[in-house]
Amino acid sequence: MKLHTLLIGLCLCLAAISCNSDETTTMEQENSLKAYELMSLEWKLNTNNGQTIIEEKLPEFYFRNDSDTIMQVVINPLENLLGNSKFVFNDSLRFAQLNYPEIQVFIPDELSLLSETYGTLYGGTEVPFNQEPSAFPFSYNSTSTYALNGKSILTSNYTVFFKQNTATILAIFRETTTGERLELDGTWTGVFFNNIKVETIANAIDVLD
Repeated sequence: MKLHTLLIGLCLCLAAISCNSDETTTMEQENSLKAYELMSLEWKLNTNNGQTIIEEKLPEFYFRNDSDTIMQVVINPLENLLGNSKFVFNDSLRFAQLNYPEIQVFIPDELSLLSETYGTLYGGTEVPFNQEPSAFPFSYNSTSTYALNGKSILTSNYTVFFKQNTATILAIFRETTTGERLELDGTWTGVFFNNIKVETIANAIDVLD
């Protein structure tokens, strides 16, 4: 009798698991069939948002001119540096499962463009709208050119300051067939160039050797 009861219990458990699995599969299939489009991306600042200044010292730039003629030296300290952007949604799994065409959106390099209430952005830097970190070149160019005399050494030490902006976002989607509205909120973080400080010294080789 006990064995018979145990077998019935096992069958009921397997049936329940099978039903739950079928329901999950059906929901995933329904979600994959729905196609969404982004209606708007809105931004605001709350108490957890703001701007932080990040300081980075670059490796020293060193040039030695052993000849008797002038050597042209060109330094672009930002050449290998990029800004970055990242969107993180509170329901990250729901956003990842959305069936919608990836687009480019504007991001705020100045937090003064935002307020405590949601608003949209027009113009500025564009990045892919997804949850993967994306990089973009700085709009600022800091190339310097020097004429280094013969038998001289030039050293340049740069400190770059970045501004890290954080804001709250609200993405509003529409299902293309039914018109169903979907809202997802989250946080965005972006890093931009702020300013740069440099100390350049040139000395004759015989002074240093």
